[in-house]
Amino acid sequence: MPTARCEEAEHAKQRRQFGMPPASFQLVQYRLARMLADITDVLCVQYRLSQLMDEGDYSMSRVALAKMHYTERARAILSDACDMLGGNGILLDYHVARHLCDIEVIDTYEGTDTVQALIVGRDITGYNAFAPSHPDH
Repeated sequence: MPTARCEEAEHAKQRRQFGMPPASFQLVQYRLARMLADITDVLCVQYRLSQLMDEGDYSMSRVALAKMHYTERARAILSDACDMLGGNGILLDYHVARHLCDIEVIDTYEGTDTVQALIVGRDITGYNAFAPSHPDH
């Protein structure tokens, strides 16, 4: 499991709001726990996908599903991180703003989550929604 050491957690421990560190607030702890759960989830999926790729047992729909899931979770994590850092979330000193820009590129490169979902959907249904046609053609 990844460690819970991150800039957001350290910031939440050191900063003071209402005379207390934000890390002592329930909502902040919840958000940090969700972020760690999402990161752990993505790492486990990636590990399994890499095993399948090593075994030659992967498909475009598996890769598309992973990319769709990764970018969606990364966006959510980064959005929470930016919000938790407040005004510091948009400063390059904390790297969150840079990562937010990077995830936009990753999301768009080789197909947005919508395109990835269509690849997965085609695998699930047998219908090609890119150019609708009957599956027997």
